[in-house]
Amino acid sequence: MTYSSALHLVRGVKSRLAHSGLAADQLFEMAGLNEGDGLACDALTLSDRLSHLWELLVEHSKDPLIGLRISTPHRLGWLGVMGHIMLVSPTVQSTIERCHGHTRVALLLPGLNRVVPQQRYDFVWCVLLRTLRCASGRDDANPVAVEYTFPPPANAHIYEQTFGCPVRFDMPNNVMEFSDADLVAALPNGGMPVSGEMLAKLAAAEPKGFRGRVQELLTTMLPKGPPHRDSVAVQLMVSERTLQRRLAEEGTSFSQLVDDTRRELARQSLAAGDLSLKVLSFQLGFSEPSAFYRACKRWFGMTPSTIAGGRTP
Repeated sequence: MTYSSALHLVRGVKSRLAHSGLAADQLFEMAGLNEGDGLACDALTLSDRLSHLWELLVEHSKDPLIGLRISTPHRLGWLGVMGHIMLVSPTVQSTIERCHGHTRVALLLPGLNRVVPQQRYDFVWCVLLRTLRCASGRDDANPVAVEYTFPPPANAHIYEQTFGCPVRFDMPNNVMEFSDADLVAALPNGGMPVSGEMLAKLAAAEPKGFRGRVQELLTTMLPKGPPHRDSVAVQLMVSERTLQRRLAEEGTSFSQLVDDTRRELARQSLAAGDLSLKVLSFQLGFSEPSAFYRACKRWFGMTPSTIAGGRTP
């Protein structure tokens, strides 16, 4: 999970609560989601804090449907629709399946010590749907079906009104199903032809292996300084030797993966433009901004300020 993604989420929800009459800053503080150390934590801790936030929002608003009401369209970034799912809920785990011209997106919001409230899923689904409509230019773009693992609420009909499709409860997974045609219309093509083939490739992607687990851990450690191999090994409950061996089996090394992770996070954050270059350099674990400057020149062939000014690496 990236610091900048969490920052997007916190600021996005806050902006929607600004005129709601709720003490947004106070509730975020109560949930431990201040824009400093509160976001520089491991993914499961952040997930619990987000769940706590939604519990507080429901309690103080007296509105169990608040997750359906506060979402708003967001600009699709370079990651496209699935990247946007990650943006609005940085701790999300997702799977994609395709069948007979439809794409099913299943989400699992993990929790450590808290049960994830339904309002978090409501929020993710609503933001995804409104973003799809915004990106495709079609206000009538609806999912084919929505499924929840939660029991049916008393006001279940409002869910069908919101999503414009059948909504089923007490299902095995939390799923939103789309027509491939609607998804393809919303994908940024970057000047290349876009077709259902892209969705097929996305659906066929292999789950993250050991490398992916290490990379996720690195994103939580970088804001605290340069990550060390021994610390990562302890977190994964393996020896340093095993860590090195398993990364080598997947075609990389610890130092290379740290560099790759920094490069990808830098590309995302510079494109989003949420952080100053000085703050971003420290969030990526660099000891000083000049080191970040040199890394950007090596990665992208241009300075971070040039990229932040609108040039694409």
